[in-house]
Amino acid sequence: MRISKIKIENFRLLKKITIELQDNLSLILGKNNCGKTSLLLILDKFLNGSPFSFDDFNSDFRDELKSHLESDSYPNAADEPFPFLGISLKLFIEYEDNDDLSNIGDKIIMDLDPENKVIILGFEYRLLEGGFSDFKNDYTAMNSQRKSESIQKVEILSFLKQNFQKYFTTSKKSILYDTETENGNDSVYTDLLKEKINIGNIVNFKWINARRNVSNKDKERSLSTQSAKIYKKMEDEDVNRPVIDKFKDALTETDKKLEDIYGEMFNEIIEDVRRFGGTTQDQSSIRITSTLQHQELLQDNTTVVYGSGNSGIELPESYNGLGYMNLISMIFEIKIILHEFQKSKDSNPADINLLFIEEPEVHTHPQMQRVFIKNIKSLLSEGISVGSGKKPRKLQTIISTHSAHIVAESDFEDIKYFRKKGNDVKSKSLKDLEEIYCEKKNNYKFLKQYLTLHRSDLFFADKVIFIEGDTERIILPAMMKKIDIEDELNEIGNDGTTLLPLLSQNISIIEVGAYSHVFEEFIDFVGIKSLIITDIDSVKIDFDIDEKGNRKLNADGTEKTKETACRVSEGCGTSNYSLKYFLGDHIEFDSLTKLSLTERTLIKNNDENNWEVNKKGHVLFQYQSEEKDKENKLYHARSFEDSFFHINKEFIKDYTFNEEGKFTGNIYFPNLTQKIMKEFVKGKIDSYDMAKGVDKKPAFAMEILLNSKTKEIDMCCIKTRQERTLYQEYSNWEIPNYIKEGLQWLKEE
Repeated sequence: MRISKIKIENFRLLKKITIELQDNLSLILGKNNCGKTSLLLILDKFLNGSPFSFDDFNSDFRDELKSHLESDSYPNAADEPFPFLGISLKLFIEYEDNDDLSNIGDKIIMDLDPENKVIILGFEYRLLEGGFSDFKNDYTAMNSQRKSESIQKVEILSFLKQNFQKYFTTSKKSILYDTETENGNDSVYTDLLKEKINIGNIVNFKWINARRNVSNKDKERSLSTQSAKIYKKMEDEDVNRPVIDKFKDALTETDKKLEDIYGEMFNEIIEDVRRFGGTTQDQSSIRITSTLQHQELLQDNTTVVYGSGNSGIELPESYNGLGYMNLISMIFEIKIILHEFQKSKDSNPADINLLFIEEPEVHTHPQMQRVFIKNIKSLLSEGISVGSGKKPRKLQTIISTHSAHIVAESDFEDIKYFRKKGNDVKSKSLKDLEEIYCEKKNNYKFLKQYLTLHRSDLFFADKVIFIEGDTERIILPAMMKKIDIEDELNEIGNDGTTLLPLLSQNISIIEVGAYSHVFEEFIDFVGIKSLIITDIDSVKIDFDIDEKGNRKLNADGTEKTKETACRVSEGCGTSNYSLKYFLGDHIEFDSLTKLSLTERTLIKNNDENNWEVNKKGHVLFQYQSEEKDKENKLYHARSFEDSFFHINKEFIKDYTFNEEGKFTGNIYFPNLTQKIMKEFVKGKIDSYDMAKGVDKKPAFAMEILLNSKTKEIDMCCIKTRQERTLYQEYSNWEIPNYIKEGLQWLKEE
């Protein structure tokens, strides 16, 4: 028996969301403030009875509620039922023929069809028709009274915030599952509160908070306290009885020895009390005995210690780093919870035991995070013991995390991605991508391996830049910083407004070569704002020539041709498959070179299964465009290097010859071919030919950074009139326009 699906309505950010759960472990991912903790809290409130607050109501639902309450008419027509106004949680539970169904019974199983093996437990915190009427009457009476006393009217949501508990009601139901719609039929249900059915026997929910009580202060011994809790659970459940009996026998023997010592230690005061404490000499005789309590002994008189290598030295828990403390504490806490799931020795565990671990990575370094997720499955796979010879009860676990290292060691199919859009959050199971990629199975296999092994940080990014390779990866952060500085200068000098700096935004940079099309389904799936920076890769058609200089022939006798890289001005097409895929392979090359930014801004049309131009799209394609250099020469580059040389000829020239005319290019740019470098700065070749002189592209990118200069600028802030000194890094070279334009687009919210 397991929970296969969770549906939530109107709780905090979770306006309307469906979360698919795995049999054993489900990993909840998403950016900050996207509802991961809200999932934990709604489970706790409905399954463990924690109280609701007014802030738990989704903001859109509050507006809807206000509209209904302020209306003069009832929120339903005469022939329609009263609408649902509240928070709801539905747990879809699947069971098998061999499962123990004694706890759910015929009150909860709503359908006797043997093919229907799904039950729905529904929880609601809602405003019923009676509560609605009472609220309206109370609110009207209160404001009438205030009016008669010349007191200002109370706003309706303010009144509700102070008094909502009086009008909202909690309900627990078993709802009929409709096999055709694969959803619940809310009109057919059993009231579990009226039937006095204990939900705790069906679903037992426990959780471990991210704010764990660990400390490395000398005076605090949180792990020792946890060890006492584990012992208490073991004793209550009659677990490991021989060892516990041995422990108690040892305490009894110790008590006897201590009593003799106490008698000697306190003999004088015992004699004084015996002599002077009563009317007769022995009336107030006392004896000091030893009563060691096993649980308190563990809690107050033990310290968890850890070894230090092979030296034989053992150190107390407070000497440990917070990372180890957190990891050990989490293991202790899990063991405590496993014992709590087992309940007492006289009762069986619940049918479903659900554990939520919030952010296990807190305080821990990457390697420890990897070790944790590797081993957690084996720890949890043991399930919850029922008794000898019986099948353990299932333990389902949900882990929420911000750790890319935990994701990297997890199964791709376990991942549930929470995506926030406006005031709403949607959940998507990454295992659904396999079906989406059904006709591109190799792409799915590559994506699955690449994301989990190399770029799992993408799951936590707000924005992403897809680049071709190492050159862009090395130099792009410098370009982002250069844009941030330029925008800051503009803000100070021209009273402009600057967006959040690029380097302060949560942006992932991912190398994909010319294969960004492999990620297209994933980009659409997660809906993340994406900048794809690539090359136009212009080509022309040439005859295929053999070693003797003759044209090769096809089997039908026609002359064989091939695509050859060329200047954009000579090109008739592009060899870049991603450009063809996203922008359409039917587009003429001349048109491709002239597309505006809006015409390169795309969104996926899933009905037509293609990418369409949309100015509100979340994907922008950027490649080389026509650009003027400092001499006002207009030129369209083919590659990054070609574009960089075109607009930065003076930068290269400054490092080619010194003031005496001596060649220094081999010192500053050793990865550029020296002959080509000399010809370029003398104007004998253009930037296209100069780009052929780059030996190792990543090394060239490093040389650009190494030869960059910082310019000191004194400015007067137009707002404050205060003098400021700014340091403009990378001031001696320019960013190619296609990259700068793309980064400015990405910088916007």
